[in-house]
Amino acid sequence: MEESLLQILSRYISPRAAENLVRRAVAQHPPATPADWVRLLEGVLWPELRNLLPFREMPPELKAWARELKSLAASRALEEVAEEEEEEAGDLLQEAVDLEDPSARQALARRLARLEGVVGVVVAGRSGKEELFAGEAVSLDLAHLLLGRQGYGAFYAVMENTVVVLRALGQGHVGLLARKESNIGRLLHGLRRLAPSAEVNG
Repeated sequence: MEESLLQILSRYISPRAAENLVRRAVAQHPPATPADWVRLLEGVLWPELRNLLPFREMPPELKAWARELKSLAASRALEEVAEEEEEEAGDLLQEAVDLEDPSARQALARRLARLEGVVGVVVAGRSGKEELFAGEAVSLDLAHLLLGRQGYGAFYAVMENTVVVLRALGQGHVGLLARKESNIGRLLHGLRRLAPSAEVNG
């Protein structure tokens, strides 16, 4: 985050001045979260930058950077809520799914497609997959393969107009494509309830 902020600031002031300004602000108000970085920019850096730059308002690049961090902060907050709800509910909410059964894949895809804000669903096992999209289909396989190398269990990414939510299930995965304003916490919570039937049934 610090590096991206420095790159933006270097478009308006010298790289050395940008580095000195950011490092001084970070030393006084160490940011630990995306929300902390937004507060640092808006409450500490921008007041100083206004004295250096001929702008009455924050430049577009800085505004965009702050918006991205605010979106990330909101998404993380929703994810934390979903994790807390899941921990409180315990194993009672766990739902067994068989991704190798075509009829089970179809039923799960249809049910997930009814979740609020969802515009696309992929339910994939080793032997096949079921896809349902309200519009043009979007491949989530590459994202699953890349993230699988990192050992993820559940993952989401906020894009320009949509949100992608993925859940690894044994040798398969379930993916959702949803509108950007969707409740990411609820979508994550819904996917985290799922578990391979082999694991649930022992």
